[in-house]
Order: sequence, then C-alpha cells, then structure tokens
Amino acid sequence: MRQLIDATCPECRGPMARVSAEGPLEFQCLVGHRYSPMSLLHEHYATQERTLWSAVVALEEAANLVNAVGPYASPEALENLQRQAEQKAQQAKQIRALLEDLRPFEAV
Repeated sequence: MRQLIDATCPECRGPMARVSAEGPLEFQCLVGHRYSPMSLLHEHYATQERTLWSAVVALEEAANLVNAVGPYASPEALENLQRQAEQKAQQAKQIRALLEDLRPFEAV
C-alpha cells in the first residue's frame, strides 16, 4: 500500500509515498526512486544545500549582469539597476549565512 506524504523526491521532485510492504519501511516517488528513512533525510538535506547554493549563484550572477549591461543603459536606468544589484548581492550574503548554519539530520 502507498500512502502519499507531504514531501517530494530529493532527486526528481516528484511526490513521495510511504511504501508499506513486507520488509523494511521505504519511501518511493512516482518515478521509482526508493529511500530508507535515513537515506531520505540525508538526500533531502543534500537537496536543500544544492538548492541554496544555486540561489546564491543566481543572485550573485544577477548582480554581475548589471556590470555587463550597465554600459548600454541610460544613467537613470543604470542607477536603478545598481540598487537592485546591491540588493541581490545582500540577499546572496543572507543565504550564505543560512548555509553556514545548515546541518544534516542526525539520528540519536
């Protein structure tokens, strides 16, 4: 019997279900990725970390793009873009701070 849980597969982001069959407890997505309880927690942590690093890269890259397009913008537009770029750089720093505190799940 499959019972959906409120989580997605760390690999494909498809819906996850608890699989109750004979044998150890497992979780499986619709694609077929299967996890033990601890491997699901471990892989979910890895997905959190990858996603946050992707956000940092995207925000820093957006700020860098202002330097690339700035010479082609009007002075008023450039000033506005630079303000937005600084905000994106600050947001990237905030996410970096979150990453410093991010810890994997640990079983007691």
